[in-house]
Amino acid sequence: RTPTQTMAFTAQTLPTKTVATFNSRVAKQTRARRGAKTVVRAYDDVNLVISGANALCLALGRFVFLPYQRAQVERVGMPTQNGKTHFAAGDSRAEEASFAMATRDPAGFTIVDLLAWGSIGHAVGFLALASQSAQSML
Repeated sequence: RTPTQTMAFTAQTLPTKTVATFNSRVAKQTRARRGAKTVVRAYDDVNLVISGANALCLALGRFVFLPYQRAQVERVGMPTQNGKTHFAAGDSRAEEASFAMATRDPAGFTIVDLLAWGSIGHAVGFLALASQSAQSML
């Protein structure tokens, strides 16, 4: 089958109203593409929501959760075997990667922390956008 035959077969199985709506939307989109100029805005809702969620999560990670997390790691200490750390026991691969923990931040916010809290910020932002979109469909 060619792609045209497959699309025609799919369109025949849909209800008539759905096919008409689909065809009108496709026609509208193709008309808009030909001669219309699109306006691009730097500060639209999506950019503001994602940037705001990232800023919020990075600030929470840096100023609220980082001291707690560092205190817990300090309290527990490094993993041990027979009373020695893995590195002291002879496992040369157990040493922390120096590039991952190197930072000039006074509190010690590393690139790993930045990537983790940034991804959480993106997830929170997309969740906010999805919930806003879902509420507008109701």
